[in-house]
Amino acid sequence: MTTPIRSGSAAADRQEPRAMRTREKVLGAVRAALTEVPLDELTVAEICRRAGIHRVTFYGHWSDVRAAADDAFAEELDRLAAVDEAVVDAATDPVALAARYEQQLAEQLRGIHEQRAAWSALLESPSFARRVLERLEARVQLAVDAFVALGVAVPGAASGIAAAHLAGGVVAASARWARGDDEDVEAAAAAIVAQVPAWWPGAHPPHG
Repeated sequence: MTTPIRSGSAAADRQEPRAMRTREKVLGAVRAALTEVPLDELTVAEICRRAGIHRVTFYGHWSDVRAAADDAFAEELDRLAAVDEAVVDAATDPVALAARYEQQLAEQLRGIHEQRAAWSALLESPSFARRVLERLEARVQLAVDAFVALGVAVPGAASGIAAAHLAGGVVAASARWARGDDEDVEAAAAAIVAQVPAWWPGAHPPHG
């Protein structure tokens, strides 16, 4: 019996090393192209030219340019937002760990700044914004769990409300900043950090 050829999303699920290498090559090509070409002008042909693949290969993984861009930048956010697990596991001071996450927020904004037009265009899509929120919320939950383990009282930690609230604010603020023309990454990061809830280690209450 002949095994049917997989295509589209089914092909994208494959874990063969060659398919994974091709996927990474294409996503890298998408990110590189979007430093030069607006999202609404980028074509499958241009991506394939840059990645050195055939169109059939591209369509074996993604339905269109937007789907590939969504994957490319969602995975880029994972890279930008991640705090090394070894750092989290070795943490003994919640304030120092919070400062490490604040530094990572600045790195996240630098990444957005480098490809501001692409991020701004992608975040206009509710589906992409939701995907980014889900990924960032998972990252924040790891931080919340670490803080709780270090003795910090975090309301809504177990229910996920704390992580959802903080991640939602960061995504909304980052999207707003991406749409603007402010070039000061450090000031933007500081402004976002200034909004953290009172339970965030090292947070200072506003002066009345």
